[in-house]
Amino acid sequence: MSAPSSWPGHRAIPWDTHLAAQAQPQPLEHGLSMAQAQRLQRYHDRLLCALAARDREALRQAKQGILKAAYGPAAADAACPAWRRAMRTLSWQMAALLLPRGRQ
Repeated sequence: MSAPSSWPGHRAIPWDTHLAAQAQPQPLEHGLSMAQAQRLQRYHDRLLCALAARDREALRQAKQGILKAAYGPAAADAACPAWRRAMRTLSWQMAALLLPRGRQ
């Protein structure tokens, strides 16, 4: 089970085997189901509505809901990889959403 090497006399070590395994193409993931896509859209819409209303508390609650859905203990058990990736992407995007301090 040695990985091919261009070095003469090279013996494969476990790290070489690990790297060779990582280079293999991964099977394609299934996309989001319609229910998951709609749920993701609702999270996104909650963020945008809170921003449009300039409501700090609604924005905080929307962000907490996304973090719980993306990183909570139930999220790791029940979600498919596409859902986890989409929620984590949304959580990184929402991290930059801040309301200005001053009132306008």
